[in-house]
Amino acid sequence: MASVVAIDNLKPDKIKRLDGIPNPKLRPNTTFFKESSKDTPIGPFASLVRHDPPGGTTRAHYHEIDEFHVITGGKGKMGRHDVAPYCVHYVRAYTPYGPLRSDREVGWDALTLRTRYTVGGQRFPEFKDALRQMPDRRPWQITKKIDFPGQGPGVTFREIPEIRDEQGLFVHALTMAPHTRTVAPDPSGGDGQFVLVVQGSLIHDHKEHNAMALAFVKPVEAPFEIHAGAQGLEALILNFPRVAPRAKSARTPSVAAGYKKWQCELCDYAYDEALGLPGDGIAAGTRWQDVPESWNCPDCSANKGDFQIIDI
Repeated sequence: MASVVAIDNLKPDKIKRLDGIPNPKLRPNTTFFKESSKDTPIGPFASLVRHDPPGGTTRAHYHEIDEFHVITGGKGKMGRHDVAPYCVHYVRAYTPYGPLRSDREVGWDALTLRTRYTVGGQRFPEFKDALRQMPDRRPWQITKKIDFPGQGPGVTFREIPEIRDEQGLFVHALTMAPHTRTVAPDPSGGDGQFVLVVQGSLIHDHKEHNAMALAFVKPVEAPFEIHAGAQGLEALILNFPRVAPRAKSARTPSVAAGYKKWQCELCDYAYDEALGLPGDGIAAGTRWQDVPESWNCPDCSANKGDFQIIDI
């Protein structure tokens, strides 16, 4: 049977607050699930970390497992990507990302989701060489802002096509009218599924769970029945992919003849000379050698020396 917890009915020892803490850089966190460990490595983990003013920074790093991150409040940057509610960041195992910077005025609330145990982040630059030596990596990540469908008289699913693969990865946005019911997609093709209610409430086991509420469904369990409360709900359904060898990512040439792509060997981000990066002040058509030496990877902060030309 699926497990469901809500922030308003967690035990006090699961919630750490800033009240009375003199150091504003401390990061209180709320633990929804922590059912995996070194001895029992398979099980859900969900923790909401709050970076309050004046902000906080976590160095670029990677983990040995796949992860989801969801920004549920405030704003900040993941790498150089602006994030705010409800941005979803998915990152594969052994793919570096960051640095993570919460906004200095409003901070952020960032929810981390896992289905397996990990020893913690392997931070740069200390673990960069170890990452280079890791065989058969298939690095990939994506950051996507999710817009929920407008509330109508029934139930509306919106699939997020950018976050999907052949091993069961997917994300759906869901909006439900009050007291409606639906069934989440089948979790059996993946490695575990989270249903994150960010607005409204969820009725489960004859109890109403106000947002933020979180359900975890194992791959061997039946699809989760979602019952909206009196205000309806908005939710994200986040399905982890199966843990299995992956095919190499397809490497495509530049969008324009005569231009090249340069790829970060650490996280797989690609710079296309034809497109440039106008947001970084690098105009379309800027050759790699003309990109400033101070420029770094938008996804993992690697420098230019960590990029290689893509041979097609």
